[in-house]
Amino acid sequence: MELLDSRRLRHFVAVYEERSMGQAAAKLGLSPAALSKSIRCLEEDLCVRLFERSPLGVAPTVFGDVLAKHARMIGSEIHHAEAEIAHLRDATKGHVTVGVSPGVVATLMPRAVHQLQTERPGIQLTITEGLIDSLIPALRRGEVDLVVGAWRQSAGDLHSEVVHQDQLCVVAGAQHPLAGRSSLPLEELLAYPWALRPETQRWRDIVRETFGARGLPAPKAMITTNSVSFIRTLLLGQRYIAYIPRGAQGHASEALTTLSAPELVRNIDVTVTYRDKTVLSPAAHAVIGALRSTARVTAEDIALESASA
Repeated sequence: MELLDSRRLRHFVAVYEERSMGQAAAKLGLSPAALSKSIRCLEEDLCVRLFERSPLGVAPTVFGDVLAKHARMIGSEIHHAEAEIAHLRDATKGHVTVGVSPGVVATLMPRAVHQLQTERPGIQLTITEGLIDSLIPALRRGEVDLVVGAWRQSAGDLHSEVVHQDQLCVVAGAQHPLAGRSSLPLEELLAYPWALRPETQRWRDIVRETFGARGLPAPKAMITTNSVSFIRTLLLGQRYIAYIPRGAQGHASEALTTLSAPELVRNIDVTVTYRDKTVLSPAAHAVIGALRSTARVTAEDIALESASA
């Protein structure tokens, strides 16, 4: 079998995404006949059928699904190579796509972006907010370059490094009835409605395990959401309780308060994760550097706030 032609792979991905020879041809600026010939040549090279044709369009075969997974990664690596070469020609430019968790998007990431744009204004960023369930698969597919969040994902194909430390705690509005109380029994927390992250998140497990260890039922999530900004707004209503990182309080920190529930306090690492065998572009390294230096300043700010409290 001959080496795969990168041009034909690009044609294949377009057809795979559009599910139509005509639409893919228009997207690529080719005639449908030329595109169809390119796909047939690729199928002949691989000795398999990649698509099933019908009057309604095309549908990928199992071979097409497998090739699509690898073709997207190959395309991503080619994009990174082009970006790195361009960066070497001009050391102030580049593009990085960063996936961030809701707990990081409020404070750490905006500060890092501000620093990066001050020092390296030519670097372009695409920021995507999401949960680990969607961001890590996107990272593996090459759709994002870095993932920043409160999780560790060091595995055979991924590497995580700690850039910051945060703390999970019970948070409520500053005017909440429990605000200012010391060492609140877990039982009292059950008297109020909770806003919690989805069941798939480790934070829910911590709440469930902590209450269960005391023989208590876990708080019932009256609101389930992955939006930290929504939780912050909800807490201003003086009834709800939430379990979020200190850093996620963002600019609303003056209107919120950390309730004294030491049994639920957990230190958590904020990490940046990337594909282990991918050569990161200089622009991506610059983003990681900005996250590290911003994290140091953020930690110092938190320490000062705690000392003055």
